Amino acid sequence: MNNLCKKKEPSNLEINEEVLKLYLINHNSLYQENYPKNIKMILETLPNTTLEIRYGWFDSPYGPMLLSSTEKGICGLAFKSNLSKEETKLNLFQHWPNAKFHQSDKLITKHASSVLEHKTSLNIHMIGHPFQTNVWKALLTIPIGKVTTYSDVACYLKNPRAVRAIASAIGKNPVCWLIPCHRVIRKSGGLGGYRWGLNIKNNLLASEF
Repeated sequence: MNNLCKKKEPSNLEINEEVLKLYLINHNSLYQENYPKNIKMILETLPNTTLEIRYGWFDSPYGPMLLSSTEKGICGLAFKSNLSKEETKLNLFQHWPNAKFHQSDKLITKHASSVLEHKTSLNIHMIGHPFQTNVWKALLTIPIGKVTTYSDVACYLKNPRAVRAIASAIGKNPVCWLIPCHRVIRKSGGLGGYRWGLNIKNNLLASEF
């Protein structure tokens, strides 16, 4: 599978622990060369950064998605899941507390096409503390069609005792799908948690396997 976000219809397959274990890789299999060549992460470490952010909704194979973007790149991507659109929007906006937000359906439609078809290079503009951003960068090393565990991400980052903190950082990933937090599962083989709901996590993985 060459496209990170190749469009597929959601699967009705419910993935169980035994299925997930077939696609499990450990930290020794996570390497820099697995980074998608057309995704560049631009980092901001100061939460008081003031920026102009455009946002809008689009339809994905997994339901409505909210996308936001600065002039540097995509800074937010969220599934609506079981929240209202307003709740989803507020949750995403809280990540950039000093930004000015403007709805721009035309711009978002252009970005959404890039996300869904993955035909062009994408910049992801992130904000967070160094610990968080290191975790999010590590998620990009998980190949498509594979899963790894929270503890293996911790080992990859050479911080094996920080599993809980790393799991928390993964749960706060503000750019879902492109930064594949859905590819991290429990050591037991269970799905674990997912900010946008386990049904969506299940379907994302089923479409990649």
